[in-house]
Amino acid sequence: MYSKLKTTIFWFIIIQPFLDIFYLYQPPISTILKFSPATMLRIILVGIISILFLWSNKNKKMKLFLGIYMGLLIVYFIGHHLNAMQFHSLVDGNFGYSITGEIFYLIRMVLPLIILVVSYNVKFTDNQLESIIPWLVALISGSIVVTNLFKISLASYTNQRITGSIINWFFDNRHGSYFQLASKGFFNFANSTAAVEVLLLPVMLYYLIKHTNVKNFILSLVQVLAMFMLGTKVSTLGCIGIVILMTGMYLFFTLIKQDLVLKKSVLGILLLFIVLCGIIYPVSPAINRTNFDAQIQQERDGDKAEVEKREKKLEEKSKKGDSKKEINKHETPLIRYIRKHYSEYSINARFIEVSYPYYDDPGFWKEIMKWPIQDRISFRKIEIAMLNRVKEVNDNPKDELFGITYTRMNNIFNVERDFISQYYSMGILGVILLVLPYILGVIYLIYAILRHFKTKFTFRNTAFLLGILGILSVSLYSGNVMDFLTATFILAFIEGQLLYKVKNQPLYKQHKISLIMPSYNDAGTIVESLDAIRTQKYSNWELIIVDDGSTDDTKNIVQSYIRQYSLNGKIRYLYETNSDQLNAIKFGSKFITGDYVNIIHSDDTFYDNEVLNRANTKMSLDNVDGILVDLNKVNVRNESLGVQRTTDYLGDKRQLKIQALWLGRNLFVDVAFWKKEIFLKQVTDNYLTWNTPNWIDLNLSRFKTLNFENSGFKCINYRVYEDNYINSEVGNLNVLNGELRTLISLLSQYCVPLYKLQYRIFRLFNKLKLLSIYWPVAFRRSTPKQLIGEIVPFVISKRVSDFTNQPYLNALVAFYKADQDRTLDLKLPEELPIYYGSDMRQFNQKMITGTLEPFYSEFFEEMQKGFTKIKVSEEDAAKCRVIIQFLNIKPYVDLEVRD
Repeated sequence: MYSKLKTTIFWFIIIQPFLDIFYLYQPPISTILKFSPATMLRIILVGIISILFLWSNKNKKMKLFLGIYMGLLIVYFIGHHLNAMQFHSLVDGNFGYSITGEIFYLIRMVLPLIILVVSYNVKFTDNQLESIIPWLVALISGSIVVTNLFKISLASYTNQRITGSIINWFFDNRHGSYFQLASKGFFNFANSTAAVEVLLLPVMLYYLIKHTNVKNFILSLVQVLAMFMLGTKVSTLGCIGIVILMTGMYLFFTLIKQDLVLKKSVLGILLLFIVLCGIIYPVSPAINRTNFDAQIQQERDGDKAEVEKREKKLEEKSKKGDSKKEINKHETPLIRYIRKHYSEYSINARFIEVSYPYYDDPGFWKEIMKWPIQDRISFRKIEIAMLNRVKEVNDNPKDELFGITYTRMNNIFNVERDFISQYYSMGILGVILLVLPYILGVIYLIYAILRHFKTKFTFRNTAFLLGILGILSVSLYSGNVMDFLTATFILAFIEGQLLYKVKNQPLYKQHKISLIMPSYNDAGTIVESLDAIRTQKYSNWELIIVDDGSTDDTKNIVQSYIRQYSLNGKIRYLYETNSDQLNAIKFGSKFITGDYVNIIHSDDTFYDNEVLNRANTKMSLDNVDGILVDLNKVNVRNESLGVQRTTDYLGDKRQLKIQALWLGRNLFVDVAFWKKEIFLKQVTDNYLTWNTPNWIDLNLSRFKTLNFENSGFKCINYRVYEDNYINSEVGNLNVLNGELRTLISLLSQYCVPLYKLQYRIFRLFNKLKLLSIYWPVAFRRSTPKQLIGEIVPFVISKRVSDFTNQPYLNALVAFYKADQDRTLDLKLPEELPIYYGSDMRQFNQKMITGTLEPFYSEFFEEMQKGFTKIKVSEEDAAKCRVIIQFLNIKPYVDLEVRD
């Protein structure tokens, strides 16, 4: 149920931009049910999410809290409605109060709060959030940019087609003013869209800095362009401010707090965005509007003599009969004067004729006409003045608590100042119940982040917080945010996730790091490896050396080193008969006592003396299953051969599909730091036992990727030899076995059509470093056995050009090509050795030398004939499962236990 809830929330957030399309809120669509179908769909989906949440959440205190809150809402609304019934004004109809409209507005305000609560209780990893945020940016910003370039976008201020694209801003100024050039795509309101952009930009830039790849660069660039295209002051100035702030924050966290490693490429991209903002701003619709407003103000204000003349005439007309009685009988001189001359005072016609008609309260408009020109052309000041006048006339102290109702306020004019708007419509109690939770969440976030500065004042947390503060500031400045569902749903989701992260993020401490060092005849390099560990600035570590049957002087060298530096409490030396590297590591894992685990080989060294300190900080702050590191390749003379950077890890289904296309080869390096419990379970069961990637759990019915993060720093100097083990015949076969196991396991759950063609496309994208924008075509179903029969020999040929003399590989290819629906009746010899992936070297060595147990040779013959089912006795069933998994046919063989 929890996974269904999480999936529903994921898609609910992703579809929000589609539900904010302008045409969904226009007749005839909006008049069918009197409400937009988008809003109705949102209500239904939030209802489903609420049911799933209550069903899966066992926290009684949470349910009690929600019950109390709903009770308070009901009591509040009763008081709100009763107060609304005691209302009078100078305007006929009392601005059209509607209890249906009021209930609907209350529901709209409560829905995002439900998402806030649910988001706080449902954990999305940072990698999963990185799947959501780019989609939102692509849908919102991408559509704005595309529609602008093709000149099909709606204008931000007129809802008409724009007359020019961003290209015309630079080369042709004949395409109109700001209200003809500012573009909002096909979205409903420019203000709320700009607010969402302000929320998302810091988060998108965070992911660009975290994973600096082509996809994130393009999306960030598109978002910057879109925010200028929107043409509002909020989006334009917000974009410039956020880019500058994020650049400053990046420098702070790299140079001062030193949580991050400074990368020239990242800094260059951020500076590029700043320069781009400087180039676009002078020709943008926002600066066009600023200049236009200043010009209008100057033109309409006129000279002082003209202003004094207008004010004198206004006073004269106001003295000639302005009582309510006379107004009802006929048009007074003041009313007549206002009607004829209000346009000269630059007062918006809708305000004075529709929102709060001048003929019902001419005295009010007389005072407005005395205002300075800059106040008269300020919509927000007049909106607030009208509402204050309505409250003054109603003269009901309870309006402070319950408001004058949303429907009345909206029929006058929706104040373009959130929080203030809710204060007038819903009163102080309404603000507390419906809006204050967002503010309280921010206050808690600021308090918790500053209080635990070392642990929680991270680049990630501050970037998310900057976005949240940005959208709340925008809502106060320009309005049309807090009661518009696309903006508030995305805000609630992101704020809930940040609250969860900050609340549950463990405090910093020096966790003990267990280092496992498998060694085989590395007497010439092990001292250098030990020195790199001993000189680490981070001291809370232990080292477990597993000598895998060395025949050189490794043992004496290690023991002498321990005595020389008094490291008996830090280093444990273990010796076992040669059983190969993975088995040696598994043996050493029995003795670890630390919180985190790392494997370092006895011919490698740590990159510098800060590696363990960085690893502990990264693992502590991110609270992940593990971190993947970068390698500095060196030769036997310790000369650098270049850095091998780890591919950006997301752990999503796309990467599983790419892993299958990469011939089963690990997309990521095997060097990592893991949580102890993860290492002892998932890493041991997959990587150490079956030689499959350590970031996927292939032992589950539905494969699961672990919650890993890229470390962003170089961890080890990885020594490369000309006669590297992987290039030997046995080494090549050992590696190939693990790759085939990974590939066939993945293909048992994913079908990749046109595998060879897609592989070549993948290779091209990989070489061009465009993997971040590559999406393989794969379907969530098992690949047919015959198709695997075509893929397996192709994969083998990439490692072994001629495998005609390899009995196992020949048998494997023949098995998948065979079309025999045959049952194999099997009896296992009592003393038969059972091999796991970690035993592949022994198995291949025996096969090459002709000493492999006869059972396996006979089994290869059966594989060449083909079969689909194996019958075994109950006592042999467990062993048989291991055998068919080892030989990479398990997904396509049914195992039946004899009666």
